[in-house]
Amino acid sequence: MDLLLATRNQHKTREFAQLLGPNFTLRDLTSEHDLPEIQETGRTFEENAVIKAIAISKIFPDQIVIADDSGLEVKSLGGAPGIFSARYAEENASDRRNVEKLLCELQGAPERSARFRCVIALVKNGELITTIAGEIAGKITKSPRGENGFGYDPIFIPEGFEETFAELPSDTKNAISHRGKAVAELVRYFNTARRSARK
Repeated sequence: MDLLLATRNQHKTREFAQLLGPNFTLRDLTSEHDLPEIQETGRTFEENAVIKAIAISKIFPDQIVIADDSGLEVKSLGGAPGIFSARYAEENASDRRNVEKLLCELQGAPERSARFRCVIALVKNGELITTIAGEIAGKITKSPRGENGFGYDPIFIPEGFEETFAELPSDTKNAISHRGKAVAELVRYFNTARRSARK
């Protein structure tokens, strides 16, 4: 099955490709240079994922489009950075700057519990088909650890582990992560739809 992922983030594309597996052909927007800027004006991960997916689907109506919006919610920061995770330090901030800002705000804080959340929107012909969510609880470290992953992975320890996402092998991270759970549910959705279509 061919899918268009509404992103230019190569880290995200690589992770989605690993999670979806060999039965899916995935392409992203890296080679599309004349697309309009999509304003993520939603107040939730779900709203932003739907906004992105519908906007791209209207440009590529013959494609099945998936878009995800995901981020980190820290309890002692009232759920921040939340939907602003990618631009927490500033617009177009690097992963390093976002991590530095978050650690600075948590300096000395005894409460470091957090969760990663992901919502995937599935759209075709500009019409929303479904949304699927995944999340994982954990805690924030006091300093970055590990070389794998991206974003806040070096400072997030998933529940039940002592390593950060960035210290875990990618297959272990993908099996338990918020995005891993959401994509697994997406694959189940496609498999169910295929079986129903054969009847």
